[in-house]
Amino acid sequence: MPVRFAIIGCGKITERLTLPQLAGTPGAEVAALVDKDAGAAGRLARRFGIDRRRIWTDWRRCVRDADVDAVAVNLPNALHAEVALAALDAKKHVMVEKPIAVTLAEADAMVRAAAANRRYLMVEQTQRFDPAHEAAYDILRSGRLGRITQVRGRIAHAGPEHWSGTARPWLIDRRQSGGGVLMDVGAHIADLLRWLSGKQVKRLCCQAATVAKRVAVEDNAAVLLEFTDGTIGSFDVSWTTQPYEVMTAFYGERGILRTSFGGARSVSVQRAQRRGDPNHAMGPTVYPRVARGSRLGGAYPYFVRCIRRRRKPAVSGEEGRATLQILLAAYESARRGRWVDLPAR
Repeated sequence: MPVRFAIIGCGKITERLTLPQLAGTPGAEVAALVDKDAGAAGRLARRFGIDRRRIWTDWRRCVRDADVDAVAVNLPNALHAEVALAALDAKKHVMVEKPIAVTLAEADAMVRAAAANRRYLMVEQTQRFDPAHEAAYDILRSGRLGRITQVRGRIAHAGPEHWSGTARPWLIDRRQSGGGVLMDVGAHIADLLRWLSGKQVKRLCCQAATVAKRVAVEDNAAVLLEFTDGTIGSFDVSWTTQPYEVMTAFYGERGILRTSFGGARSVSVQRAQRRGDPNHAMGPTVYPRVARGSRLGGAYPYFVRCIRRRRKPAVSGEEGRATLQILLAAYESARRGRWVDLPAR
């Protein structure tokens, strides 16, 4: 039997990511397209060849339907918890868009509901499934660079109005989004640095500002990080940058690893010729092979395999909560103008 998905929310994420991935995933099926705007659901149904009888406008009834095994929550951030909790309590597996929720209390409730109902909760963190980042993960875990003592990252684009094609997207409404660029793409880079480094943030300091856009949320932010093992780092995010940019850098005792992509993807490694060389001599830059696609197939193929094999997803609710904790601490730091400690796990 295929894993039958109800996709709740028929916006750009569903159009550009969820439906294309599910269409190419063996053992998966779209059981329902759900949106309060039946026309939006209908347009996607026509484009992806989905029977119009599978269109719903009432998500509450849909998550209780016996023909649904899993639910994709592709809604504004402030709605994630309500829908995910209802789906989990209805014994459905849940894939929720990042960030997991807008408060830690919501995230905790989602994690508890998944455990209580013995269902899987996964956060859709696309950057973990990028082949460049998968290659970087392998190199960093190999120990070739020695101890990593500093990390940094950046993710930036021109803003949600360009990505969504909507002049006033919900992402710029704090009541729906929970914040601005930090809550949007900050959820990507904070999670990516956590995952690639394997480190836990101890405290942070953030500066956030509305620099160029006429919006009531921040459009640029920079965050300084201190990890529990003494490593220091930083990341910055922007809605005022063209072209699109994602980059990370990991500085080790024996070399440097960098990832970068906008149009093209690359991973580079530069090793020190001799440890402690006073002339700082560096070996040649090596560009490890980067596969054309994710070795896991992407978030949805991976989630389907987790469900079918009864294995908890690596990008779990707990992982989503840890990333959200960084984002909320960043907002607190920007508001108070000081460093903020994160509670130890």
